[in-house]
Amino acid sequence: MRQRLAVEDPVEITAVRVSTDAAPAGTAVLRLIGMLPAHWDCGQRIEEDRITVLVRGGVRDARERCAEALRDRALEGWVLEGSG
Repeated sequence: MRQRLAVEDPVEITAVRVSTDAAPAGTAVLRLIGMLPAHWDCGQRIEEDRITVLVRGGVRDARERCAEALRDRALEGWVLEGSG
C-alpha cells in the first residue's frame, strides 16, 4: 500500500499597488519572487493592482521576507495588503 504524503497548503502573501507609478503587476511579481530564497517553491496569482505569492513547503517567515523584499526600490509603490 502506498503512503500518501501530507501536503501543506501554501502560504499566501498578497501585495497591492498603492502608486500609479509602480511597476505593473506582472513585473512586480517576478521581481518579488526573484528576491526570495531560490529554494522556496513559489507560485503566483496576478491581478491588475494586486499580486499574490504562494509559498509552499512550510516556510514560516514568508510574510516577513516578502515585506523585506517590498522595501526594495524595484518594488516601490507595492505594499503588503493590510499594511499600507
